[in-house]
Amino acid sequence: NCTSIDWFHEWPKDALVNVAQYFLEEMDLGTPEVKENISHHMAEVHLSVGVASHDYLEREKRYNYTTPKSFLELISFYKSLLLEKRGEMKAMIQRYDTGLTTLRNTNKDVEALKEDLKEKMVEVESKME
Repeated sequence: NCTSIDWFHEWPKDALVNVAQYFLEEMDLGTPEVKENISHHMAEVHLSVGVASHDYLEREKRYNYTTPKSFLELISFYKSLLLEKRGEMKAMIQRYDTGLTTLRNTNKDVEALKEDLKEKMVEVESKME
């Protein structure tokens, strides 16, 4: 029989944190403290899913596996979601900037029209006399 079983143990929290820090290293997340907090949070989330999976097994008699691969997928999903949301945010900022520019230009046009109206009102009043 040439069957072999690959048995994987859970990664310890320190390993999860280090892996998350490694994969988040090139990302701009602000301060180093923020990167560290995100890495610790990801590790906590992964470990808590393991605990919830154990509870799920006891309650529903169904397995849910949390593997190192699922942790790497969590990191990958976080990175892609962050990039997507940053893109959406940049688009919204651009949209608001365009709107503000339009409002400023409209305000200038209104002021010019008010001045023109004042001049025309003076002309009308002088012609009425």
